[in-house]
Amino acid sequence: MSVQLKTALTLAERGWHMLPCLPRSKAPALPNGIDGATDNFDVIRQWWKQQPDCNVAVRTGRGSGVWILDIDGARAEQELTKLEAENGQLPATVETITPRPGRHLFFKWPADKPIGNTVGRLAPGIDSRGERGYALLPPSITYGSYHWSVDAADRIADAPAWLLEKISAPRSRPPKPPAHWRELVTAGIDEGGRDVTCTRLAGYLLHAGVDPLVVLELLQSFNTTKCRPPLERADIHRIVNSICGKELRRRGHA
Repeated sequence: MSVQLKTALTLAERGWHMLPCLPRSKAPALPNGIDGATDNFDVIRQWWKQQPDCNVAVRTGRGSGVWILDIDGARAEQELTKLEAENGQLPATVETITPRPGRHLFFKWPADKPIGNTVGRLAPGIDSRGERGYALLPPSITYGSYHWSVDAADRIADAPAWLLEKISAPRSRPPKPPAHWRELVTAGIDEGGRDVTCTRLAGYLLHAGVDPLVVLELLQSFNTTKCRPPLERADIHRIVNSICGKELRRRGHA
C-alpha cells in the first residue's frame, strides 16, 4: 500500500472527505473536481490503484468537519503575530508545513459560523479554506513537499471566537456596478494606467467564472484596441496568470 493511499484511508476513517490530485500538482484528478471527494474506502482504494502517485487532498467544510487557516510565508507569519498580540494566541492544533514554506492550521468546523475561502481577508498572506475548499496533505509534492508538523498538537482545536468573527465577516467593500465596467472597456487607457486597468478587468472576468483562455484573448484584444500604446503580449500573459492564481486560491485551491 502506498503512503498516499494509507494517508487517505486513515483520514477517511476520521470522516474526512478525501480527494486525489494529479501528481506534483494541486489540480484535482477527478472529472468532477472537488465534488467527487469522499470518505468511501472502496472508492479511495480504486483511485490510488489507478494512479498510485496522485497527491492527497482533503475537501474542507462541513462534510469533513474541518477548515484551514493558510499562513503563506514569512510576511504572513509577521501579520499573524500582530493579530495574536491584539486578540490572543491561537490554540495549538494540527498543522502541516507547506513548500513555500508556510503552514496550514486545521480547526474544527464551527456550528454557527459560515467559513468560506478567503484570500488576504485577515491580513496579507493569510487565507482560509472552508466550504467548497480543499488543501493538499502530506506526503503530497508540488514544487516541494508537504509534511506534518512535529511541533504541533496531535488534536484539532476549536478556533477562538475572534478568529471566527474576522474570517467569517462579510466583505465591507461593495462590488463595482456594471456601469463602471462598461466605462472601463469603452474608454482608452494611457500609459501609466494600462497595467492596473488590465489587472482589474482580468479579475472581474475570472471572478465571474469566464474561462481563463477566453479572458486571455479578451485582454489581448482590449490591450490592442484600447491601450495607448499597447502593452507587450507577454505582459498580458503575466497579468492573467497572476490573477488566475489568486482566483484559484479564492475558490479554495490550496
